[in-house]
Amino acid sequence: MSDVCKDLLRLLDSEKHYDVLLSVGEDGEAKEFKAHSLILCARSHYFAAAFGEKWATKEDDKYVLNKPNVTPATMDFILRYLYSGVADLASQRTSVVFDILLATDELELLDLLNDIQKYIIEKKDEFLSENPVKILKRIWLHEAFIPLRNICIDIICKQPSILFDGDDFFEVPESILEHFLQRDDLILPEIYIWRRLLEWGVAQNHALTSVNNSSNWTKDDFVSLEKTLHQCLRHVRYHSFQPQEFCESVMPYKKLIPKDIRGDIIRYYMAPDNKSPQWKPARAGTKFFNTKIDSLIMKDLQIDLISLWIDTNKYFAHKRLRYELLLRGTRDGFSSSIFHNLCDNKGPTLIVCKPSSGNAVIGGYNPLNWTSNSGSYGNTDRSFLFHIKDINDLNSALISRVVNNVYAVYYHTSYGPCFGSATDLVANNTNWSSNPSHYPSTGMPSSFTIQEYEVFKVIVI
Repeated sequence: MSDVCKDLLRLLDSEKHYDVLLSVGEDGEAKEFKAHSLILCARSHYFAAAFGEKWATKEDDKYVLNKPNVTPATMDFILRYLYSGVADLASQRTSVVFDILLATDELELLDLLNDIQKYIIEKKDEFLSENPVKILKRIWLHEAFIPLRNICIDIICKQPSILFDGDDFFEVPESILEHFLQRDDLILPEIYIWRRLLEWGVAQNHALTSVNNSSNWTKDDFVSLEKTLHQCLRHVRYHSFQPQEFCESVMPYKKLIPKDIRGDIIRYYMAPDNKSPQWKPARAGTKFFNTKIDSLIMKDLQIDLISLWIDTNKYFAHKRLRYELLLRGTRDGFSSSIFHNLCDNKGPTLIVCKPSSGNAVIGGYNPLNWTSNSGSYGNTDRSFLFHIKDINDLNSALISRVVNNVYAVYYHTSYGPCFGSATDLVANNTNWSSNPSHYPSTGMPSSFTIQEYEVFKVIVI
């Protein structure tokens, strides 16, 4: 840094001869900065306009400008940059860097904007892997951030569970959701897109409580939901559903399908040769899913959904999974000794069982090895339990991820697969039980007998 820049920073820090009061932040984080209009006007078109065209008020010969949407940390960084020409991004927290980036657009600091955007892209592993959806929501309406926006879009297309399974999915703006529905490279089964789209629409309509209650919806309910989803529904690839998927998961909501294409779609499923040339091709997701599994319990559609739950890699590489059958109760036996003989030390496993009554499927995923160390626990944050209340209804599937990592899985020679502290899901021959403790409840029965269960080794291809 030159001596001139150092002198200007000393002037800023001294707060002498100032003629600008900048009030930034709000509530408990508000702060006032003292600066010099000549320097700000010379370095920023925004400030030159603000002072020259009297956007700012003047009190006692001092310009007063309020910027409640700019944080104190951001303004401190920007003022030091304007006075010195130096942008020390490496010393800033990730969240502050993004705050600064947004402020550079508003304050028309194009050179700094480009430098920060380039810096973030170069260090994308550090900046983008944590929450690209949150970042995308912040920069979506800013045309200046198209390079950064495109990288976030690419990440999400290759690992769409970041968006579609995210905790804030229902807060995603319609414009962002619509954009992804138009993408051919969205690696996601169409049936899952359809399901989540319905759930998103229901969440925007407070009068509707659940997708599962559609049989009780009135005509006005359907009209309201169609208005909410109108733009997004036009981008669903209806011809990509399997006939059974279309019959079970789409037809109950046929009133939502745009009228001008509804007839073409229904005719297509009656006579597949009648495919409209205007329809977009099936998404890339059909190449990555439709997983085959040697199971007497699970259907391919359900295993596709479970694959999405297992694959929690948040950055770029979307994994394909293969399932190798290790144990089948009716073939190998239900005893704990057989389970440990066939399944211990085999790496990540998927457990599925068919209760003796009803049409449900219950199970869990253990990313660790099973062992015979009696009374010990496996510590992981990637295990989960699931309860598909009706195997023929994908909308009935519920997932429960571990909330207490220390007690994720339980090892004991006297039991088969156990999750939690031998409470959340416990296998004891054909007698199983569930008492939620370290996993949120999915409505599993507290005790039940099973007619079949299977254990699969989960292999990344």
